[in-house]
Amino acid sequence: MKIWTKAFGWLLPTLIATLTLVSACGERTVAPAQAPETSGVVVLAEAARQHAGIQVEPVTIGVRAQTTEAPGVLTLDERLTARIGSLVDGIVLETPADVGDRVRAGQVLANMHSVIVHEAWASYRKAVAERRRLEKEFAFAVAAHERTRRLFADKAISLQDVQRAEADRVAAEEALDMGRTEIRRSEEELEHLGITNAEDPTGESGEQIPVKAPMAGVVLERLVTPGTAVTTGTALYVVSDLSALWALLEIDESLLSHIHVGQPIQVRVAAYPDETFPGVVALVGDTVNPKTRRVTVRCTLKNSDGRLKPQMYAMAIVQERAPRQAIVIPASALQTLDGGDVVFVAEANGFRPRSIQTGPVVDGKVEVMSGLREGEMIVVAGSFVLKSELLKLASREG
Repeated sequence: MKIWTKAFGWLLPTLIATLTLVSACGERTVAPAQAPETSGVVVLAEAARQHAGIQVEPVTIGVRAQTTEAPGVLTLDERLTARIGSLVDGIVLETPADVGDRVRAGQVLANMHSVIVHEAWASYRKAVAERRRLEKEFAFAVAAHERTRRLFADKAISLQDVQRAEADRVAAEEALDMGRTEIRRSEEELEHLGITNAEDPTGESGEQIPVKAPMAGVVLERLVTPGTAVTTGTALYVVSDLSALWALLEIDESLLSHIHVGQPIQVRVAAYPDETFPGVVALVGDTVNPKTRRVTVRCTLKNSDGRLKPQMYAMAIVQERAPRQAIVIPASALQTLDGGDVVFVAEANGFRPRSIQTGPVVDGKVEVMSGLREGEMIVVAGSFVLKSELLKLASREG
């Protein structure tokens, strides 16, 4: 009896432990596995929250307008662009201005040699010599006229002689005026070539034709090199003031009634995804592209800081209707989960992901079409850490 009691006393704890283990294994086997879902709550200690930089803000109401997005490309503002060509046939001697240089109005970009400049100087010198001769003739005619008037007063000559002398003076004065006009014509011919005779009236130092920038800007293209032979009209340089650009947008014809000249727009580019650049509609095209059924709309953009570059692809946000109130959240609050947009809502015991439907992004703010209410607290910074923790939890449960 004592032996059985001892044996039972030894086996009883073992049997109880075995039954407990079997019961636990049975429960684990019978309980269905829960699939990972966005309804799970991510719990982080306060120290972990601070380390992850998690910030929570309430959902707010903002003013929004019905908008549409239109693709486009940034181009040069042709009103601020100079495509400089050769005025004469000649040879390029030097090109001191290169691509990327910022030049001022009137700055010399290149120097050329041409036979025309010699002909222009010869015409100018001839006109100057002719003016000197006519000045002397005019002075002689004036003196002769004065002399005849005195002689007539002394009754030494007839009135006819006085009238003839006066006619000679008038003719000499008109001839001098014509000579002066010829000089001005020669000077304008030189000025047309970019040469002035102010410093060297003889033209001894003006043997080269300068190619000057007609406006201040940036040299975008240099199309010739020293030694290049050019003809009249040959393209030499492209200079543009990049403080303003054009955005050429492609607007669907169905939206044409919402577009008008003077309408403000917002433009986004890939280089600065979190920023928008204001612009104004300057021109609505008069024809529809038969292949795309779109109309080209030209907008002007300020670019005083030079961050926007020609030929950048752009996406313009065009306002269609009057402003209205809508729920907006920072774009930093959005995360993508299972192919949809989610935000993390702060609760008493953690952060719960919630699926939402979003609208357009304007100035870093996302419009929420459904899924959130005003005043709810959401994570606006550090949400990526919460997403990572949620995925880890789902993988462990799986």
